[in-house]
Amino acid sequence: MTARTTSAKTKKTSASTRRAKTRDSRLTRIVTTVVKSSVFRNRRLRRLVTAGAMAGFLLAVFTVPVRDWVIQNNVLNAKKAEFDALADTNEALQTEVNTLQTPEGVRAAARDQLGYVFPGEARIRLLPNGELPKELPNQWPYTLVSGIVAVRQSIAQANNAPLAPLAP
Repeated sequence: MTARTTSAKTKKTSASTRRAKTRDSRLTRIVTTVVKSSVFRNRRLRRLVTAGAMAGFLLAVFTVPVRDWVIQNNVLNAKKAEFDALADTNEALQTEVNTLQTPEGVRAAARDQLGYVFPGEARIRLLPNGELPKELPNQWPYTLVSGIVAVRQSIAQANNAPLAPLAP
């Protein structure tokens, strides 16, 4: 019985194995087709992700340092301009110090800055007249003045004497 059972089991196994192999071959074909297509998609996705990562790396490696370099270059140019302005100021101050170390320079500085006058001299200070406004604002105290000026101008034109209203 043991031999028969074994051979019957073997026959059953071989028939079920054949059916399973047939099922497996169909399933294998379907899975292979799907896997191949998904591998293709995965490759495309991998390439896309890799390209994105490389672009991000290049952006981080080159763009950020270039931006920092441009900013630093602008700051450096501003500092150079400030340095040049300060160098010009130092040069002017050094010239003034050199002038003040001479007796003539001391006398000139005393006259200009302190108003020093030597004995026997008279100081007459002449200032240029500033530009005067030609029109007065249209507000309270100025409207009275404008009215007075207009009346005096009309009287002066009537008498043909420019200073007649101002004469005592």
